[in-house]
Amino acid sequence: MNQVAVSPIAPSSSGLDLSSSSMLGLVRYAGVLDIAFQPIVDTHTGRVFGFEALTRNVQALGFSSPTDFFDRCHDDGQLAAVEEYLLTQAFDKFVRIEGHKNLKLFINLDGRNIMAGPKIGMVLAALRDRYDLTNANLAIEVSERHELSETDGGIQALLDLRTQFGSLTLDDFGSGHANLQLFYHVEPAILKLDRFIISSIGSDPKKVVFLQHIVRMAHLLGSLVVAEGVETPQEYYVCRELGCDLVQGYAVAKPTTALNELDLSYANIASLRNQDRRKIESDLNLIMSQLDTTAPIRIDQDIMEVFDRFKMDRERTFFPVVDQVGSPVGLIHERDLKIIIYSMYGRELLRNPRRGATSVAAFVKPCTVANVNASTEKILEIFSSLPESEGVLIVKESQYGGFLHARSLLKIINEKNLQLARDQNPLSRLPGNILIQEYLAAAAADPAASYHFAYLDFDHFKPFNDKFGFRTGDRAILMCADILRSAFGREGRFVGHVGGDDFFVGFRNVEAGASVDEIREAVAKFAHDVESLYPAEDRHNGYIKGVSRSGQIQTFPLLSISGAVLHKEEQRKLPGLDNLGALIAEAKKAAKNAPERIVRVNI
Repeated sequence: MNQVAVSPIAPSSSGLDLSSSSMLGLVRYAGVLDIAFQPIVDTHTGRVFGFEALTRNVQALGFSSPTDFFDRCHDDGQLAAVEEYLLTQAFDKFVRIEGHKNLKLFINLDGRNIMAGPKIGMVLAALRDRYDLTNANLAIEVSERHELSETDGGIQALLDLRTQFGSLTLDDFGSGHANLQLFYHVEPAILKLDRFIISSIGSDPKKVVFLQHIVRMAHLLGSLVVAEGVETPQEYYVCRELGCDLVQGYAVAKPTTALNELDLSYANIASLRNQDRRKIESDLNLIMSQLDTTAPIRIDQDIMEVFDRFKMDRERTFFPVVDQVGSPVGLIHERDLKIIIYSMYGRELLRNPRRGATSVAAFVKPCTVANVNASTEKILEIFSSLPESEGVLIVKESQYGGFLHARSLLKIINEKNLQLARDQNPLSRLPGNILIQEYLAAAAADPAASYHFAYLDFDHFKPFNDKFGFRTGDRAILMCADILRSAFGREGRFVGHVGGDDFFVGFRNVEAGASVDEIREAVAKFAHDVESLYPAEDRHNGYIKGVSRSGQIQTFPLLSISGAVLHKEEQRKLPGLDNLGALIAEAKKAAKNAPERIVRVNI
């Protein structure tokens, strides 16, 4: 791991007057309270994006939690002074991390101090300047734990903070009823998901649906997404698969008050990522081939330099904008600059540094964002939600990676469709043998995960085909393909068409009993729906008459499916493909003779 280097500078004083009578309680707190840091890292690489400052040692003061401590401070009229003291300690520690100027300090503000007036903004601005930081180094977290509404001026107080510091981070999203209102008004640069959504998400389909839609909404509006409280590999995998940009929690590292225990990159996350090498989800090469990596505009850049960029590159109508640490902010359009430049006093306004309305930030418009590791389908889904958008800002390791224009996205989709067409079964359009083999190879390279491989085969298909013809036989195959596509076209599942009346379903990190139940439901639906392909008399009889392989006339039951489900436990190595083929053949034979025509075999 790439451990942080700690600068040997001594921490400065808080600047508080601890001798005043109103601060006597704070004197007692100041000798005990400490700040811990917890890393927030890139989901795909483990590279540190920033550190969240967390209050520690409140138990030593007789409080059960930081929430109880801050409530007591508020009741005693000391909340503002205590928060200023803790913020100072957080800044003191943060600037002792070598390389901190390229990182973000996540700091939580108490909503009651925000409501109290502009003082908290003045405190933050003074600390920022004292420690030679920029707005881009600050991720100011606000939440709805203390209600902030339009009627009491809370929303306006937040908007004033956002104007002062350029952006805000919305914390605890999903913990209460008013989050959507805050999201709408604040337009956060970063959205942190509440632990409730993340906890046990691997075994809770409803949470998966919630997270899918939250991530999509956030990216559509230009926000990065932090999955907070990620504690297990399974939670990490689901958050990564659903598009979370950043993760925080025990799966990365626990909070620590010791700076020498922090790292700038966490190898355990990179290791988890490498164990999950499913090529079927990665379109990285296609995306990189079409990515426009034009140098972005910095949000603190001189506005006249921006105007000159447009003059030199007349083909461009907009440029991406990033903050001082390289995170994407949005787009700046030439058309918006023209409103100023062509006005009577436009050039004078642009040259006047005291006119905040003519800073780069005043012209930045939000833009949809997507991670470079996202699938082209997810990027297309985000882009298509805003038809007037020019494209998508691509984020790589939580920083600006380039811009994907609409025409480039169409090229990627076309290329991927051509690749899929080459590897699909021509009848069902499901992934064919090549992609099935790639799925099995990826499973072999992913020993930490559990897998289930289901092989499905029609029963009595030949006499059905002989009696009703190949066209009706193809209709039965297509019916099965549609049922499987509908039943298993979601996260953690893969459907393929081996050929003829043979199909494949793969499950990754799905509970064993659940996978068998899902197969059982799909098989039952096929048995019900396929009856529609028979004449009424055959449906009534429950069989057809046909010629056996020996040439004898006999009765055959209506079409059904036999299924062999092979289960690979976690930390078990997958046998070679030849041995796996022999196991499949034996299991399929056993399934044909099983009472419900489904068997499960451990491998």
